[in-house]
Amino acid sequence: MDSHEKDKSWDFDRSAERYDANVMSDSRYYHARYDEVLDTVAETANLVPGERVLDIGTGTGNLAVRCLARGAQVVGVDPSESMLAKARQKVGAIAEAEFCHCAEPFLSLPIPDASFDAVVSTYAYHHIPHRLKAKSVREMLRVLKPNGRWVLGDLAFEDEAAEARALRELTWLEEEYFTRIDNLREVFAEFGMRLHTRQFTPVTWVLWTCKARVDG
Repeated sequence: MDSHEKDKSWDFDRSAERYDANVMSDSRYYHARYDEVLDTVAETANLVPGERVLDIGTGTGNLAVRCLARGAQVVGVDPSESMLAKARQKVGAIAEAEFCHCAEPFLSLPIPDASFDAVVSTYAYHHIPHRLKAKSVREMLRVLKPNGRWVLGDLAFEDEAAEARALRELTWLEEEYFTRIDNLREVFAEFGMRLHTRQFTPVTWVLWTCKARVDG
């Protein structure tokens, strides 16, 4: 990791205590339409009771709770033990929920291939450097079953130019490794997958696709 990347690091353990309050009070900026975005991710994952879903960067478990409500079995992974403690506290002793520490949850998952019916994530992917986005897609698809659903909710931009405009015009927007949708389309196309998009705010999107089945 170079010095530019270090400048974008975040102390998730320190922010865990007030994370939920912060996202709910940030209704005009980073987390505008937060509940709607999470609801849409859970809905788009099209979960049915008994399916297994991996929630990457689960944080305090807000998306995991929505997936559990749909009858799914949820594994949430996160690099912050403090965040995970909040998630465990939130769901209680639900047998269908498991929260695990993972130092690099988008890049190195200690999980066998084709283990999950869906892989989901919200407000976490913008912490992955651009040079590692393609690697992270390969890792997420590795643990996803054929015909499995991949759904992401996060700050994103159509392309680098759109991101540059937003950084100039929105004084509250700090530079991160925001997803550039045109690049992500190309990565998924290499796997024969088509990326779908829905925009919620000038900076917030839900993205989804389905892993192709390999026959023969």
